[in-house]
Amino acid sequence: MPFLSTPRGRFFYRQAAGSQPVLVFLHGNLGTSLWWRQVMDLLPAGWRGVAFDAIGCGHSDRTDRLDRFGIASLVLDLTACLDGLDLPACHLVAHSSATPVAVEYALAHPDHVAALVLVGPVPAGGTFTPAEAYPLLERLPREPELTAQALAASAPGLDPASSEFQQFVLDAGNLDGLGLTANARSLDAWEPRPRLAQLTLPVLLMRGEDDLIVSEDEAQQTLVAIPGANNLEVLHGAGHSPMVERPQAFAEVLVRFIGERGDGFDQVRAGALT
Repeated sequence: MPFLSTPRGRFFYRQAAGSQPVLVFLHGNLGTSLWWRQVMDLLPAGWRGVAFDAIGCGHSDRTDRLDRFGIASLVLDLTACLDGLDLPACHLVAHSSATPVAVEYALAHPDHVAALVLVGPVPAGGTFTPAEAYPLLERLPREPELTAQALAASAPGLDPASSEFQQFVLDAGNLDGLGLTANARSLDAWEPRPRLAQLTLPVLLMRGEDDLIVSEDEAQQTLVAIPGANNLEVLHGAGHSPMVERPQAFAEVLVRFIGERGDGFDQVRAGALT
């Protein structure tokens, strides 16, 4: 398994071999790089894809330091990983709670990001985690049934009996409950609208039609708030996590947005339309 040692820690990553364009995939709170494996497998020949496990997730380093969680820390981690791999300007593809990380990295390093793809993004109006939800977040990794319920809400189009779903539950069981609460507090403190207004690079917004977490109205408000975004792609038969629910359809939209018709594009498109 490939690991990258950086001043911020040791990170596991998976990749699709290639050179250009470079796509970097960021997973959300309950995820790991595994959530992007199917999409990376569908990238056209010659495209490079890289997906990291965040600190405390998957196979990357564990930590009991709460200051290693939250948006600012995750941006530093992403910077260390991209510097460590010496990647050229890339397309950042981020899901859910990772979308603020992609936004902040793009604003801090505008020469290093060619475009953003924000999937089920944190709404322009921000998030609010009720006080009663924090104890649940702390318990979640220790209780597989609770984890399964959360994953089913995030990915209603994914079969709970599938080996993939079961692996996601196992992976989420390795998370730090206090880390989840720290991330939630960081998200609640983030003020998206003024940050989103600074995004003038190309931005694609994506959501599943059956998303229970980010509503259609919230997605539309986010679209209006981003100068560089001119479209909101809605995937049918998917909820908050379309990359694992409809990976072929997701890959088709992604490849079309990046705008280069690699050798594998026709195959991706054909699969997505069946």
